[in-house]
Amino acid sequence: MIPMLNDEFHFVRAGLRLKNRAVLAPLTHNMSEENGDPGRAELDWLARCAEGGFGLLIGAATQVQAGGRCWPGQPALMTDAQQSAFAKLTQSAEENGALALIQLHHGGVRAQPELNGTAPVGPGAIPPGGRYPLGVSALTGPQILQLIDAFVLAAERAHGAGLHGIELHAAHNFLLCNFLNPLLNRREDGWGGSLAGRARMLLAIVRGIRERLPRSFLIGVRLSPESYAHIEGIQLANQLALVELLVEEDVDYLHFSMGDSFKAASEDPAGGSLLAAVRAGVAGRVPLMVAGKIRDAESAKQALAGGADLVAIGSAAIGNPDWPKRVNLDLPLDQPPFETARLTMSGFTPRAQDYLRSFPGLVAQAS
Repeated sequence: MIPMLNDEFHFVRAGLRLKNRAVLAPLTHNMSEENGDPGRAELDWLARCAEGGFGLLIGAATQVQAGGRCWPGQPALMTDAQQSAFAKLTQSAEENGALALIQLHHGGVRAQPELNGTAPVGPGAIPPGGRYPLGVSALTGPQILQLIDAFVLAAERAHGAGLHGIELHAAHNFLLCNFLNPLLNRREDGWGGSLAGRARMLLAIVRGIRERLPRSFLIGVRLSPESYAHIEGIQLANQLALVELLVEEDVDYLHFSMGDSFKAASEDPAGGSLLAAVRAGVAGRVPLMVAGKIRDAESAKQALAGGADLVAIGSAAIGNPDWPKRVNLDLPLDQPPFETARLTMSGFTPRAQDYLRSFPGLVAQAS
């Protein structure tokens, strides 16, 4: 039976339920403080989305260790003050019958030197030049262990803030994705080589969280299914083989960032659906969340019919923080490019609006 958007969803092993299958995707909007403290505007916007009817909220990519920052207004979860601030997200979610997670992140090769005061790091060294004016420094074994601990500690802080779980960002050419990518990860020390070696860091983080926190604490993993834009080396076959390893580690869901949830798989010469390929690879063994061009009731229905258990709403939520309520009542949705006045009313700061304007067609250009 095909699930409907308003159907409940049960994370069986964690014993947690969602009131519907609409998920607020983790969205970067640069509304936190320069030191990583979650900003009031950021938390207020998430509260609007909770009030707007989302069953699950996933907070923006959140820094776990100094040196991994990618955006000037990126939140962090590394201090007691930051943990206390995120408790406000828990409160907003629970007041509206929703669950709330935070996405844990390290920028890897995409970390910005001007924000971190140092060259980015990755599985291997890259000489200075081009996209990497300071080059990329190869992480040592001890540094990898420190990073694993940083992710696990941030998850403990999320639990301390009352959040219902975390999502590990292993997509979009950030650190965990860098290690999974055989073109970037050519290590020969046990943190590379085979798929198991490339996935070792990610799996160690999952195990560390499971060892330290209750089984009711959700762990999700976000993955890119294939290469995109200028990024190369992410192959669907490798990502689906990784699914096998993550299923064994008892993750609660996999979140595939599809770019377009309805596109053909780039590696399928017959032009088969990417979603169908992912669905077949996951094979119902773990809940599947997808994001990418899910904009309205019809596209959400199409994604659920195609095999997704949960649909993550990204750009459409920027202009419609009440997206689930509007869809449920069959009310019209605001369409991009979103006007400045609409974004201001939703709580987006001028800096956030400047950032959002960098995405073509998303925000109306200032006159």
